[in-house]
Amino acid sequence: MNWVQSIARFSKENRGFVLITVLNVAGSGPREAGAKMVVTCNEACDTIGGGNLEYQAIAKARVLLDEGKRTVFSESFSLGKDLTQCCGGRVELLFECMPACKVQIALFGAGHVGTCLSKILSELPYRVAWLDNRESLISEICDRGLPADANIQYFSQPETAIEQFPRDTIFLILTHSHELDMELVEAVISRGDARFCGLIGSKSKAGKFRNRLRRKGFTNDEIESLVCPVGLSSVAGKKPMEVAVSIAAQIIGLAHEIETENQQDLQLQSCPGN
Repeated sequence: MNWVQSIARFSKENRGFVLITVLNVAGSGPREAGAKMVVTCNEACDTIGGGNLEYQAIAKARVLLDEGKRTVFSESFSLGKDLTQCCGGRVELLFECMPACKVQIALFGAGHVGTCLSKILSELPYRVAWLDNRESLISEICDRGLPADANIQYFSQPETAIEQFPRDTIFLILTHSHELDMELVEAVISRGDARFCGLIGSKSKAGKFRNRLRRKGFTNDEIESLVCPVGLSSVAGKKPMEVAVSIAAQIIGLAHEIETENQQDLQLQSCPGN
């Protein structure tokens, strides 16, 4: 598997990786400028020439992955002096660390607002699952190529998908059916580990849904975890793209919270004694 194929595969699988590129070669070197390889925590694809240079580059890449930060920097290696390679030249490598995304979004509904929202989310560094039980509609969207980015995957049968998502998933429920909305809301709240459960609708719809949840035996805390109407009230407008922008703004704030918590966890893990 070459470096191009590996980037496509690891991106789709949400696996962190480091792209290593030979930037410059002075004197004799194992590979020419532009040679690339991709490194994950347990795989290395393609090559920048082998030997101690590649060994040290892989080790450095895995340290970057352990740190869990997006990083881009270059470093120069003297093959003879530093690495005892017989080439004897000097090689400058570029390291581009792309850690696995910690923000998982489950977007239910491929109607007007869902389609507008997907366009925004496709431009952001999140993992997005887009679900709708109207398979013909999803097929039509895929045929139009909206969006084509690797961070969005399409699924049908949303009713059975809730349990498949990891903890701290952001759930956005924007379907065409109030009954399906209710079914999804119940499933998300019952999990007890969602980061966010947002439902599109009016204040009247929110009141009716909360009353139904209360009659079904959900606690006040569980009921209050439902955010309806979803989106920032400070972003006005009822057009599909306006509603989508208000939801996206709310999600960006949540995503930054998740990323900050992740960085704090990494720092705690790296502290002596932890």
